[in-house]
Amino acid sequence: MLVMRHLHRLFDPDAIAIVGLSADPDKHGHRVLRHLQAHGYGGQIWGVNPKLPAVDDIPVFASVAALPAPPDVLVLAVPAAATPDVVAAAAGAGVAIVFAGGFAESGDAGAAVQEELRLAATTSGVRLLGPNSGGVIRPGLPMSFLTCLDRPAAEIRGGPVGLVTQSGGIGSYLHNLAAERETGLAASISTGNEIDVDIADGIVALADRADVSVVAVVMETVRRGDAFVAAVADAHRAGKRVVVARFGTSEHGGSLLETHTAALARPHRVLDGVLWSLGVPIATTPAELLDVSEIVARCGDQPVESVGIVAHSGGVAILLADLCEHYGVELPPPSDALVADIAPLLDQGTVGNPVDMGGIIGGPGRFAEVVARFGREYQAVLAVSSAHPPAHAAERVTSLLELNTPAEVIHLWMAGDVAAGPLHRLRRAGRPVTEEPRAAVRALAALVTQPQRPTRAIRRPSSASRVADGPAPSVADRDAMHVLASWGIAAVEQRRIATGDDSRRDAAEIGFPVVVKADAPDLIHKTEAGAVVVDVRTSVELARAVEAVTTGAVSAGFSPTGVVIEPLVTGVEVLAAAIRDETFGPMVTVGLGGIFAEALDATVMALAPLSTERARRLIDRIPGRHVLTAPRAGTPADLDGLADIVAALGHRLAADPELSAIEINPLTWTAAGWVAVDAFMH
Repeated sequence: MLVMRHLHRLFDPDAIAIVGLSADPDKHGHRVLRHLQAHGYGGQIWGVNPKLPAVDDIPVFASVAALPAPPDVLVLAVPAAATPDVVAAAAGAGVAIVFAGGFAESGDAGAAVQEELRLAATTSGVRLLGPNSGGVIRPGLPMSFLTCLDRPAAEIRGGPVGLVTQSGGIGSYLHNLAAERETGLAASISTGNEIDVDIADGIVALADRADVSVVAVVMETVRRGDAFVAAVADAHRAGKRVVVARFGTSEHGGSLLETHTAALARPHRVLDGVLWSLGVPIATTPAELLDVSEIVARCGDQPVESVGIVAHSGGVAILLADLCEHYGVELPPPSDALVADIAPLLDQGTVGNPVDMGGIIGGPGRFAEVVARFGREYQAVLAVSSAHPPAHAAERVTSLLELNTPAEVIHLWMAGDVAAGPLHRLRRAGRPVTEEPRAAVRALAALVTQPQRPTRAIRRPSSASRVADGPAPSVADRDAMHVLASWGIAAVEQRRIATGDDSRRDAAEIGFPVVVKADAPDLIHKTEAGAVVVDVRTSVELARAVEAVTTGAVSAGFSPTGVVIEPLVTGVEVLAAAIRDETFGPMVTVGLGGIFAEALDATVMALAPLSTERARRLIDRIPGRHVLTAPRAGTPADLDGLADIVAALGHRLAADPELSAIEINPLTWTAAGWVAVDAFMH
């Protein structure tokens, strides 16, 4: 891939040139040199400084052009204003790491320098990492000024997790955290402002490394949506999982139409939808990111379909059951045979899943025995070691390390520092372990969720879809309800009229009660403008409603051509839509809808096109989804039918590049099925 053309030189350089190398030990350039020497880098190191200072035994040259050969990596420890000239003169070099700040993040002047730097890289063919990059760190190759490298070199260990981070500071923290745990990272790359190399490039480069099993990503935004989706899919194809901690977003959805969907498609929800579509676990803190990534990396690559939990604290068992329900981890009850098998090993405990073993002070070895027996029935077992006598901790860990079970055993260590030694034994043995319950359950959720490899190929939503193919709409066709009906989606009957007399005749033919709306195609938020009146029951009310909606539309700055009359349809309401996000392209959204769509804020998103089966799983993620099937709301809604419609909308939008948005709001569940009551298409 093009992204790898120079990045292999970044992680395995034979020659590094430090531009701005000085004898001052507090300067970034000197810190990088000191780190390289302390960590035993065996390649060639050159310095670049027009003042030609004497720095150890390192050869220093007056300019990049004077170097003996183009280096694999240029470390730019110089001010922002100096970087374009350095990169312009570096033709033939591999990658330039730019530490400096003061670029686009600092205002117009900095943005101009950043553009100069980008053009210089384009001309010279040098890849850029940064600006504002914290560099690259792997055992034996610390091309960074970050303070995590001030610790002894032996503590920067390798590990199965590779890290891509848009924050150098968080990267430094994660290296420190791994060192404290006596683990490590295979490599880390800090992308900063991402003029060139971005998180997608970093994912591809790390997933290509044999020593990386999982790629952890610290994400603030995604600049190239298609590249990110492709990078994650390629990593999954190579058997490397991706785990993301999303700490912020940029406003990349500003150009969306001002529909309800656009208002609801906030950047964080778009990113969450993309990550769900890809099967990427989301962590909420850096420590949780490292925990989940390490657990996933240390477990096998076989799918996990059943999870069991072994604890010896009732409170902990309840906590974990709550977390599992929240994060979608099912806990099947133990079989009768397993219940009978473990019952003699419990001391006033409770048999179930989670199992609470009760008091085990008299026999700490029984804990591992129950874990082993759970491991014969469940594919993954969470072994929870909560507070217990420190004298028993060593025996417990010994018995856990000696276990021979086909199940993946994940350790949740909740015993505190009185048993720190046994905890470190688990870590040194390479066992998946965490001290945080939420991280443990998120890791379990990741293990039971298969990574996805979505394709942008246009296809029917599902062979079983009940939404028939129909004509592709023209953007000029504003009659969205007519188009939906042509696709096989039931739509409410509408009458467009221009006079009051016509309104009385049409209302009589439709039958009261009716809904009256201003006929102004560009007016999307009719309710907010006072351009819709519902539950009109008499001719007198109808005349008032026609006048009211017309006045409302005009007051809102629109020119109505008449009014629309339609029957009043009542039932559970949802919003179903497809939009073209400017970063990630076609996406679908579905959630609780009607006039409260934005107030409820209960929607979820996913990449499109998607199958009906995936659309059905998406619907299960809607906050408050139980409203759709609650008996007190009437006949439970047909969620499979809703999935057909959602998948079809995504398919239609993805297949037609002229379409920017399709929104049905509300899509109402009635005794006759799903009915589109209002819609917009552009």
